[in-house]
Amino acid sequence: MTLAARRSVLVTAGVIALLIGLMATFPARLALSWFAPPEVRAWGVDGTVWRGRATELALHEHGLGALSWHARPLRMLLLQPAWDFELRRQDGYARGRLGLSLFGNRQKITDLDASLSLDTLPPAVVPIGVAGQVRVALQRLEIVQGWPVAITGRAAVANLDLPGVILTLGPFEFLFPDQAGLPVAEIRSLGGPLEVDGRVELPARGRWLFNADLGPGENPPQELVDGLLFVGEDIGGGRRRLVLSSEP
Repeated sequence: MTLAARRSVLVTAGVIALLIGLMATFPARLALSWFAPPEVRAWGVDGTVWRGRATELALHEHGLGALSWHARPLRMLLLQPAWDFELRRQDGYARGRLGLSLFGNRQKITDLDASLSLDTLPPAVVPIGVAGQVRVALQRLEIVQGWPVAITGRAAVANLDLPGVILTLGPFEFLFPDQAGLPVAEIRSLGGPLEVDGRVELPARGRWLFNADLGPGENPPQELVDGLLFVGEDIGGGRRRLVLSSEP
């Protein structure tokens, strides 16, 4: 290796070491005030960007719980910053690993494990009036400019209450296959009075498409059987096809 090459390697290593050193001591409170989007706020922030905690994290003024995090050293060396995080609240938890692009417009969450009550999540995530329990196990969730562009894993929803529906529904499973292209969720019933067989697609930013066949499930009450007559399109056998989308 030439002298010039050695100098280049040493300079690069020095810069990386400096960046890691700055991150290890950079106050988390200051980082949040500088870089967090306006809809995200935190209180009781303690520690550094490398390792720290917040006693309360909020999204759109809606409290999410207590957050703790610590950085992944190897990812920092590769200039691919990533943190293990854990969110704790009275009704559940969420834990996983968050990676950021250097340009800040892409976030990647891996090994996401969560168990939460739907009605305690902010309206930006779950519509007002929707309640139930959700269990999430995602191997990968990639977000670009606030919109999911890749999802792999599964989620299950139980004891689902919807506005205007007098019955508690579920449980349902949402399976996100590991495939190229835009996110797709296959929906299946895991029992309960309503049988669902369908899918949800996210064809573009801000757009979604729901397409499912509905029918009576296990021991359906008569009001559910009667109510299905007014839902979607009749496909025979007491089943109906329901298609909804974000487009008018």
